[in-house]
Amino acid sequence: MYRRSIGIMTVLMMAVVLCGVGLKGCEKKAEAAVEPAKPAPQAPEGYVVVEEDVLVVLNDAPGEYFHKAKQSFLKKDYKATAEEIRKGAAFLKLQAARATTGGKALLTASADELDKLANNVEQGTVTSAKTLDDAFARAHYALAKHHYLKAMEYKAKGAATKFGHALKASAIHLERGFAWSGHEMEAATAATVKDAGLVSGKLIEGGGRVGKEAGEAVDKIGVEIEKLGKKLEPAKKAGPPASTPAAAPAAEPGKTK
Repeated sequence: MYRRSIGIMTVLMMAVVLCGVGLKGCEKKAEAAVEPAKPAPQAPEGYVVVEEDVLVVLNDAPGEYFHKAKQSFLKKDYKATAEEIRKGAAFLKLQAARATTGGKALLTASADELDKLANNVEQGTVTSAKTLDDAFARAHYALAKHHYLKAMEYKAKGAATKFGHALKASAIHLERGFAWSGHEMEAATAATVKDAGLVSGKLIEGGGRVGKEAGEAVDKIGVEIEKLGKKLEPAKKAGPPASTPAAAPAAEPGKTK
């Protein structure tokens, strides 16, 4: 009887051990099936980490700030004007943090110009709306060049969706830059902007690969951005514009009624 009891206890203990091993195995399989979420990268104190996908939806934000600034200036609400200009400058600084070396230099210079412009507006030393127009045109040029350089970077990496977003943003800011500059886009420039929008849309929606069509589209955008840059150069050398206030535009630059 004693031996029989010992045998039964031994069998039960083995069953418990095997059951425990089985549970641990199940737990490991469950852990492998559900991977823990990757912790967000920690930013240094005083900084905020923002994913690139978040910035995509804000691409046209500076355009809105600039339009509001122009409207406030024409109403002689200089405090509101300065606030909107500073928002635009802040956006350029945000983009500069993720820019290529060349793009960072342009964005930083433009942001500094906008900050100085905001201070001058508050002090009442800006007497012409064209001063704002020229600064806003250069800001959009800097953004267009920045996104173009990022598009080239994504092209080299084969990151089709990111390439599409960068190409689209570059085309948008190129168009806005021409509008604020007062120079009408040539037919070739308008066609390039339209084609870039179509190509980028395909890549954003379907991903895929950066093929020949996309490569040609970004190359053409690069050429048109340089055209805009050359048109803006005289404004840099000509000094302060005349003090005659400009009339409010019939429609916001870069937008249709």
